[in-house]
Amino acid sequence: MEMPQPKDKEGSNAFRSWWRKVTTANNPQQVPQQQLVFGVPLTESIQYAHAAIAYVDCNVQYVGFVPCIVAKCGSFLKDRGLYTEGIFRMSGSARRIGDLQRIFDTPPDYGSQLDWEGFTVHDAASVLRRFLNYLPEPVIVSSFYQVFRDVIDQPISEQEKVEAYQGLLDQLPQDHQYLLLYLLDLMALFVQNQKTTRMDASNLASVFTPGILCSSEHAMNPAHYKTSQRVIQFLIEHHEHFNMPKKAWYVLDNKNPTPDSTTTSNDSQSQPSTLPQRRGTPLDIYRKQQHELNRLSFASSTGSIGGEERKAKALSRSRTVPSKRARFGSHDPLQVVQLSNGPRSEGTSPKITGQSS
Repeated sequence: MEMPQPKDKEGSNAFRSWWRKVTTANNPQQVPQQQLVFGVPLTESIQYAHAAIAYVDCNVQYVGFVPCIVAKCGSFLKDRGLYTEGIFRMSGSARRIGDLQRIFDTPPDYGSQLDWEGFTVHDAASVLRRFLNYLPEPVIVSSFYQVFRDVIDQPISEQEKVEAYQGLLDQLPQDHQYLLLYLLDLMALFVQNQKTTRMDASNLASVFTPGILCSSEHAMNPAHYKTSQRVIQFLIEHHEHFNMPKKAWYVLDNKNPTPDSTTTSNDSQSQPSTLPQRRGTPLDIYRKQQHELNRLSFASSTGSIGGEERKAKALSRSRTVPSKRARFGSHDPLQVVQLSNGPRSEGTSPKITGQSS
């Protein structure tokens, strides 16, 4: 029997559309591979979708990177969500969360220019959780899953546990170190406002454990999940005692170089002699893309300010509320993660303060 042929233009277009789908499915190499963020390993996606963060440890300044989605959501949540009851526990709109996922998955800016107009803090919190839960490798990578859990039940003092976790943190992949420290700082900020958010360290640990410390083998075991939750709770409660990882990439202040960094003496804004090649020159990215925006943002929120006052504001803790004119788009202020300001013992690395753009 002869197949009927489409007689009108609409039918013809439908047939051609169907035929394109069939031929494309049979030739997958014709489909361009888009670089995504959700469901992609952190060390891969952060190469093309990252935001600069300032880390300050004992007055030593560093620049690191976290995923753009983490920086944007973190900045928005610090601005608008600190006094929202049930933040991170209540879900946002499924439709808007899906919209945000598409925005943060789309090149070339991967949401860095996002205007949060029309989205709520619950949307931002939900898409942040989704990003972490979709990571193929948790923030604390799988090879460190059990050793992080072993520390929490050891019959040692809290200080000894902090030192043990510091040693483990130093061994994590660099991208995972910066992300973990940023998340701990963010959660600790909401703990400070638990009277209004109703989210203490235990509640936040329960929410974030699946994306930070998990194992597919123990996913359905409540006892194992509880142990991982206790680890994250301990890290949140003692986050201010952790130091900057020893393998810090970039030093911003050449007057206070890290013990592991070698700086040049000819450049007034010197940088380590060995820099990762995969991201070009991060200090240049930081200077060109962030410095002027931060200067204008802080100046607009406080009036005309001098260099020293501007510097002090720029290095204030990330938990300070961004200026009103810096809430949206590319004008998010550089976030700072503040680590230990006390003297470091011999052989230890400086602590961190981080900010996202």
